[in-house]
Amino acid sequence: MKWRRSAVAVTTLACITGAMLAVPAAVAAPTPASKHHPPPPPPPPPPPTGTFVTAFGASLNGSQLNLTPEQVQPTSDGGYIALAGTETQTGGAAWLVKFSATGIPQWQEGVGCSVASDSASGVSAQQTADGGYVVAGGTVGCGSGSTCPPNSGLQCALVEKFDPAGKLMWADVYNAGPLGSAINQIRQTADGGYVAVGSTVDAQQNVGAMILKLDGDGNVQWQDDVGPAGADGAYFNAVEQTAGGGYVATGDDYTPTAGGAQTQVLLASFDANGGVRWQRGMATTSVNGAPNSGSTDASSIVSTSDGGFAIAGIWNSGSLSSGGGPRGALLLKFDAGGNLQWQQAYSGSVYCFDNGISETCTNIGAVAYSVLQTSDGGYVLAGDGDLELLDETPLVPWQAKTDSSGNLSWQHFYYQAASTGRPLSEYFATSAVEPANGFVNAGLTENYTAQRDEVYVASTDSSGLVGSCSDVQSATPLETVNPGLIAVAPALPVQVVGTSAASSPVTTFATTISTQKDC
Repeated sequence: MKWRRSAVAVTTLACITGAMLAVPAAVAAPTPASKHHPPPPPPPPPPPTGTFVTAFGASLNGSQLNLTPEQVQPTSDGGYIALAGTETQTGGAAWLVKFSATGIPQWQEGVGCSVASDSASGVSAQQTADGGYVVAGGTVGCGSGSTCPPNSGLQCALVEKFDPAGKLMWADVYNAGPLGSAINQIRQTADGGYVAVGSTVDAQQNVGAMILKLDGDGNVQWQDDVGPAGADGAYFNAVEQTAGGGYVATGDDYTPTAGGAQTQVLLASFDANGGVRWQRGMATTSVNGAPNSGSTDASSIVSTSDGGFAIAGIWNSGSLSSGGGPRGALLLKFDAGGNLQWQQAYSGSVYCFDNGISETCTNIGAVAYSVLQTSDGGYVLAGDGDLELLDETPLVPWQAKTDSSGNLSWQHFYYQAASTGRPLSEYFATSAVEPANGFVNAGLTENYTAQRDEVYVASTDSSGLVGSCSDVQSATPLETVNPGLIAVAPALPVQVVGTSAASSPVTTFATTISTQKDC
């Protein structure tokens, strides 16, 4: 299955209701003309208020940029903030766009480095309590001096703070690992500070999972590294603050293999001061119940209404069957102590097609990059799924809803298409609950004319629909299956690390925006 990025570093016709009109007894007969020329049918109903499908593109100095969508979050005014990565002539940069509840852009800007070949990437964003925004990721160089030297190739964790209008207030770098570090997610905490998770690289080039606690000004309060254990590595992809003031983080720990790495879900709990409470792991099994060559990956975590947690990601059985073995999106439910309550995966049947050279068969599945809990206790997943075409199975954006036990309730594909009918949209990187109890999703689509990637946003109702929008299609059928994962004890070493912040003179630059509103 295609991966969206390296782990390290919804159609139906709306119903029209109304009262029946009484017809008078004496009605003039229709004229012959009206018999042969009936009135045209009424236009399709517009999408419900607050739903839309729009693609956002960004240009710099007249040239359109390639965008890699990373995050979308609702804002306090009923709108949204979206974050994407991009590449400019001077190196990697981030792009922020603020848009209204109906998808109208309000402001946008780029954030990068003034030094050629340096980079300042952003992969996580959130609105803060003061109405501003925090963005985190990683940087190479970008004027940060000895903390993250230019031309060294050393990547350092990066945090940037913006005011409500998108003006940059401060940017700090953190040399949190001897050979590099990066943040995969940042969230504001109840005390007004921030908690960030990601990875670090030690002096032997082994990767460990990192959790970093900052105050409101970006100063380090504490840092813990979980792993590595020799060549076996780990990283965190997502974090949540718990009701008691602590934190729970999820990601993967892995063992290098000849073909890459065998991964398993990692879940760790920390107290408010960074002390590790427990570690949990979930691995695939073979027929005899022992760990096998399959893999699991955790992309997202959400606190649940019962005080526990739900984790979403990817399951690959590793079975040597036709099409490579069952695989699909993964949803795990844990209690507050990290004990598994239930597990579900969403997988399809084997699909065969002729690619022009030979018949190819593959197991149909999906990938979940985001999980949300809904007001009815169920869950919404967003990511990508396999579209069955005659000669291929491309990935397209996918959203699905489950009940409170993880049983699949509905699912939809969302994509723009070229004139040939081929899908241009690939995945949803992120999802959030929107104010009217629907969902907003952001992912990648291609501007076919410009041959550039754009941010594809679908704001849906609570059923995942956008009126009768043609971008919303029926998804390839998937079944809810028990993946049979077993609990394992990672027992990774934990190190308390002393890290300080250094100012980074990242710069903002003006961009122009283009939109294509499909619905």
